[in-house]
Amino acid sequence: MKIFFLILFPMMAMAIRPEEQALMDACQKREPMGCEKLGAYYMSRENWENSFVIGEALCKRESIIGCTYAGTALLAQKKPKEGITYLNRACDKFEPFACRSLGRLLKKEDGNLSHLYFRRACHYGLEDVCHDLSKKRQLFTKMGDSFLKRLKEDCTDTGTTLCQDRLKEVDSCPGPLTKDDCLLIPGYLSIWFRAKMMQIQAKLALTTMLAEEKKLKMFSNNLEEVLKDFKHEEHHRYILGFKKYCAVGKKATTVDLFPVTYKNISKKFLDEANKFFSQGKKDDCYKSGTGFEAFAVGNLDPVDPKKLDVWKINQDGNLIQISEGLP
Repeated sequence: MKIFFLILFPMMAMAIRPEEQALMDACQKREPMGCEKLGAYYMSRENWENSFVIGEALCKRESIIGCTYAGTALLAQKKPKEGITYLNRACDKFEPFACRSLGRLLKKEDGNLSHLYFRRACHYGLEDVCHDLSKKRQLFTKMGDSFLKRLKEDCTDTGTTLCQDRLKEVDSCPGPLTKDDCLLIPGYLSIWFRAKMMQIQAKLALTTMLAEEKKLKMFSNNLEEVLKDFKHEEHHRYILGFKKYCAVGKKATTVDLFPVTYKNISKKFLDEANKFFSQGKKDDCYKSGTGFEAFAVGNLDPVDPKKLDVWKINQDGNLIQISEGLP
């Protein structure tokens, strides 16, 4: 990064504003967030030359938002081919603004591909895009739909040879799949496999809760006690906790414990999750110290925030899926 700044900063012959200088100083100290903010600053001022230089440097260092900066700057400089390459790289790494830009670029040229980019932007975190996607759209041919159905069945466990062989078929685009099917399938699968990864994170979070329970002398339904060493930031896409009628104390879920973590989560989803944790009755609970049931509740389909993906674990380590929420 040091060599990069020796090249970049002498290029800036214009007077440097105090806010710009502060961002440059932070970036020179090799603070990734400072460099990203500097790139955003140049983007906001439509300084496309500096936006590209900063963006390209960040992109090379796997800061994906940098790829979006670089792609956007190139588009503004009338270099669409190069710009789209950078934006695709960012979108494929789940950067939502890049996906949205590609959706806008292709809106008149290819409606289905544009729609899929917008859908990816929605699933990757841009909620303002989601409300335009509620109407169903037929993206694939009947054979494309059939292929995807078989692929999902074969990729229940994504690490199997059968799943990998099925994915290789997409590259070869065998008939009767059409070229459009094969163009769209990878983008669709990126949404689906990302959701599968999130399910794995939810299951890991529940097994971590089980491990924390086993550290205690007796099984506990006191969430603050169980999660006192829990890194909650890593699991904010799912809400973890006990049913409210079983919980000891007023804090039954991670929303109660770590509200700031969920500040950007859909209110509709939070309401549905609250309903789930409020269901049931006291008679369904384990007696204090003898056992517990913990749940992970998530929403994997932001187009339908009321659709829940729910997992449960108990003191014996039995991990069960209560409801399927894959998009």
